[in-house]
Amino acid sequence: MEHYSSKDAAYFSHVRTEIEPLLPPPTGEPMHVLEIGCSGGHTLQWLKNSGRCAWAAGVEPFAELDPAAALTIDAFWKINIENQLPEIPAESLDLLLCLDVLEHLIDPWATVRRLDPFIKPGGNIIISVPNLRNYHVLTDLAFRGKFEYADAGILDRTHLRFFTRKSAIALAECSGALVTHVKGTETTRWQKRLLTMLGIGDLLARQFMVVALKPLSPTTQRGRDMSTEKA
Repeated sequence: MEHYSSKDAAYFSHVRTEIEPLLPPPTGEPMHVLEIGCSGGHTLQWLKNSGRCAWAAGVEPFAELDPAAALTIDAFWKINIENQLPEIPAESLDLLLCLDVLEHLIDPWATVRRLDPFIKPGGNIIISVPNLRNYHVLTDLAFRGKFEYADAGILDRTHLRFFTRKSAIALAECSGALVTHVKGTETTRWQKRLLTMLGIGDLLARQFMVVALKPLSPTTQRGRDMSTEKA
């Protein structure tokens, strides 16, 4: 807890606009969205103001909502998600956001499974986690014997779990969802092209953003199939 209280205010104030290309395509109805680790609520505020959300809510144990965000967001729970779940109906979410939060948990896999019942069949979860396979971490470890924690970044001292592309995908799929997209955040374009040609492009990624789709229930899928046949 003391590590979070010492963090700079900017740590809790980012708007995660980089998720925009990963959001589900518009269906004509604004989404119901829950963000775990919503910090000051700025990302939820952005989604709500953009018209993408009919309902936006957040969970955050270590920060208060920004006053402007509090006027926009529909619900907020200051709880530890590993100990307590928000009071929302089952299968009510179109989108669950877990952005740079699961690596802070003792058991992120259990948390993903516990949150899964809130997601509608056909809904999505977007997860972002830091990439331990980043070349900065590997070179420091291999050539300098360094594995030093910091106030932020891949080796943030509040990180309890570490991931690569493969284990990030496994985390997103641990509740039965199916990963549809993985995006690594790279440094420069030429480095990405060179290392990708060598088959080691993941060394540049500071984090992975993973989108997973909750499968439709058999009943829902049959109904959609019948509608398609009639059309």
